[in-house]
Amino acid sequence: MINKILNGRLISSLRKENKFQQRSLFYWLTKIFNSVSEERIKEVGPDQACAEWLLKNGAYVKWKNSSNYLKDYNVLITQKGSNYIQSVEAVNAGITYVGFPYFEGCNHIEEVKLIRCRYICNIAMSKLLYLKNSLTHLEVIDCPTVTDEGLYKLGKLENLKTLKLEGLRYVENPTDVKKQLKHHLPNIQIEWI
Repeated sequence: MINKILNGRLISSLRKENKFQQRSLFYWLTKIFNSVSEERIKEVGPDQACAEWLLKNGAYVKWKNSSNYLKDYNVLITQKGSNYIQSVEAVNAGITYVGFPYFEGCNHIEEVKLIRCRYICNIAMSKLLYLKNSLTHLEVIDCPTVTDEGLYKLGKLENLKTLKLEGLRYVENPTDVKKQLKHHLPNIQIEWI
């Protein structure tokens, strides 16, 4: 009888573990692609290393004094000289907060668009503080794990002028979020659809 109970628990445990492993494999791959390489930052500088991270994970960058987004990682690698990221557009990108330390030292990023990024969460919202001195425009659209808690953290982005929020289905109290953000950022324009 005891063997049956133990075997039943073991089989149940293995089934749960197998499910977890299937999910965690993709999680770990995402984490690996988002891991920060301090060596690479030292080698090529923060903007180049950040651009490499973003493009590897499906996001785009626009350099300062450029009118087009760079979308091809292979073109990025062949570019020489000092470029500074001005804008980031992440649509269905695999970026996660694990890679956000790449933003540190990128002092010219004025605009970030996070659209349908399934791995963008509340922790990512708090890590946008790396851009607090330059970020003026932020869009967070259809990012399914962003909640009130994450949006409250945006109140520390002291230079933020415009904020576009849309499709954040787990935000429970949008009225309070707006009120708190307006309190901390009195000059901000919030568009919430």
